[in-house]
Amino acid sequence: MKINKLISIGVLGIALLSSCVSNKKYVLLQNAKTTTNSDTTKSAYHLNRTIYKLQPNDVVFINLTSQDETVTKAFSRPSNNTQMIQQSNGIGNSFYFVGYSIDLNGEVNLPIIGKVKISGLSINEAKEKIEIEISKYFKVFHLVVQMTEMPFTVLGEVVRPGRFSGLTNQVTILDAIALCGDLTTVANRKTVTLIRQNLEGVQIYKIDLTQADIINSPYYLLRPNDVIYIEPLKSRSIGNFSNFQNSLSTITPLLTTLVLALNTYLIIKK
Repeated sequence: MKINKLISIGVLGIALLSSCVSNKKYVLLQNAKTTTNSDTTKSAYHLNRTIYKLQPNDVVFINLTSQDETVTKAFSRPSNNTQMIQQSNGIGNSFYFVGYSIDLNGEVNLPIIGKVKISGLSINEAKEKIEIEISKYFKVFHLVVQMTEMPFTVLGEVVRPGRFSGLTNQVTILDAIALCGDLTTVANRKTVTLIRQNLEGVQIYKIDLTQADIINSPYYLLRPNDVIYIEPLKSRSIGNFSNFQNSLSTITPLLTTLVLALNTYLIIKK
């Protein structure tokens, strides 16, 4: 009879433990500051918008139109490349074919104009520099210079890891996770690694997605070619189970069945 009681107590304890697993490791943006309807003009958080400096291997879209049709055609890309972009759905490197790649010397090779160094400049600064070069040849023209895409890579504990391309200049780390199909149940949300390259080299940052203050950090908004790595929780597996909570939910019914079978045996024996 003592064995029966011990097993019953064990099953009850496991059931309570499996139903009371803390959500602190799983909930994103905890301790968030919220605003009321009367405070809609006040922002609880401010995006840390830093000016991006162009780097070698970046791809920029440069389009020049003028009264000279020959010049306009020289800067135009074939229409079939535009169709490739539409079919890519923002994934891949199809924008490479309609943009100008910055070489290892930091230069773009433009039709008629030749090579112009724009590495280390912002998009607006690059546009101004190219305009100066174009004005040596033409007096009336219209120039467009912009980033073609926001490429980034997500690895580790996500549903669909891979390399993605955002079709906007503002992609947040949460947008990146959404494109990957969300984090897995064993993803460590408190220790996310962000690998970011700049003109000086490569830097590695650690991010805690469970804290809302991440919105204020310079890592909330991604930069081109950022790499995000989601590492697993240390207690991600017990035996052949995917995580501790799943293990408990599997073991509990088995022990419950064992207790019922033991009770039945004791009743029959009496």
